[in-house]
Amino acid sequence: MNRAQPKGIENMNRTTIASKMAGFAYSLRLSDVPPGIERAARRHIADSLACAVGAHGYAPVRALLDYARASRAGGLARVVGYGDRTSPAMASLVNGAMVRYLDANDISSFGGGHFSDGVPPLLAVVQQRRASASAFVEAVIALYETQGALARAFDFMRTGYHALTQIPWTTPIIAARLMGADESAAASAAGLSGSTGMILNTWLKPTGDIPSIKAVAVGLAGQRAVESAELAARGIIAPPDALEFALENLSRIGGRAPDVSQFDRLGADWTTDRHIIKSYPSQIYTQAAVQAALILRERAGGADAVERATLYGHRHVCGGVQGSAAAFRPRSRETADHSTPFVMASALLNGRLTPDEFDNEAWTSPEVRAAMERITLILDPERDRAFSERGVYGVRLEARLNDGREETIEIRQPKGHPDDPLTDSELTDKIAWLTERLPVPADFPRALFDHCVNMSTERDLERLGEMLSAVEQPA
Repeated sequence: MNRAQPKGIENMNRTTIASKMAGFAYSLRLSDVPPGIERAARRHIADSLACAVGAHGYAPVRALLDYARASRAGGLARVVGYGDRTSPAMASLVNGAMVRYLDANDISSFGGGHFSDGVPPLLAVVQQRRASASAFVEAVIALYETQGALARAFDFMRTGYHALTQIPWTTPIIAARLMGADESAAASAAGLSGSTGMILNTWLKPTGDIPSIKAVAVGLAGQRAVESAELAARGIIAPPDALEFALENLSRIGGRAPDVSQFDRLGADWTTDRHIIKSYPSQIYTQAAVQAALILRERAGGADAVERATLYGHRHVCGGVQGSAAAFRPRSRETADHSTPFVMASALLNGRLTPDEFDNEAWTSPEVRAAMERITLILDPERDRAFSERGVYGVRLEARLNDGREETIEIRQPKGHPDDPLTDSELTDKIAWLTERLPVPADFPRALFDHCVNMSTERDLERLGEMLSAVEQPA
């Protein structure tokens, strides 16, 4: 979709990928951004920060917070939910893991992972620089658009690297702009960060045990991005064509050359509004399965009424990590939120799927395991083609009930997909269940959403930090 291009972009003579991304990021102004794109970015900010607040108190988060506190790093960046002030790098480490921990943060509908993984480092830098809320929104749009270009240009997952690898290549550029560094320093920041911080995909395997690196890697990537921007601003230089070199070598592994023309379309083809805001805290490919299970529960009158449920879907919901034999016996929270049978069984039993349904190692419960045994996953070639060719995430759920009735539920795209987006009210409801176990004010969900949608000034940014820090340690 063609939209207005930021002023000045068309006259810039840039040759490397990093310099093209820097040129776009440095020239971007909110006044040049289509209103729908700005509003989408503000909704993503609200969703991302709510996901971070919702991760307050979990063991990996506490471990990272203890590490940050032990570093005694000074700074003005805040740790979400705790109020600690620390360096931008340390805040990026902790907050990045918090945004990702519950697996509830947004994800691109066109491939390329969770672009909101880069929000925490940008928030940390704007807090350190005492910038305005508008500068933060502007930075987030630049983050989503540069990641969008990189995601459409090259699929890191085909080469053994995680899509999170986009963060070390894009986020330092925007962080450098926020720090007041020039464009050449921004390009060096990308080279420093990407050359030393690409993320090997070592954890997404059908083993039944995805470890805590899944979330912590996000924090480490953000920390590397901020530190690289700080070093580049001080004159540390990296090759300007570092990303080209990486993509050239990785394309031999993936068997597909990068489409570098995507970077020439920055500011013309906007993508910030093409992300899925998840309805449930589970892996993206399981979202439609959860939705179908909830509809089935309502029609059947409860989980006990379901004799057998058969899910037909593409390879990533009825196969792979999500549908493997190991997915029927998850051994960690990180594995459970990637398990199609677990999230379906939990939705059937509880009538919802929120972080609470993962508490007390629910995946080991005899009741949950019995419910998983009544679920069958079938790889449907037609749905697999629809996923590969048209990006259709949908499923068909067929169920036989104990009274002899049969039910069929079709989901084309999960709720939250750009084709069926969450309303503002539904997003506020999501913020509510993300934070319901925490001692936040009753009006916190709506207040956070409204603030993110409307914030503009330096005081607004300070107020955002105060809102996010006003969470006491739960008992």
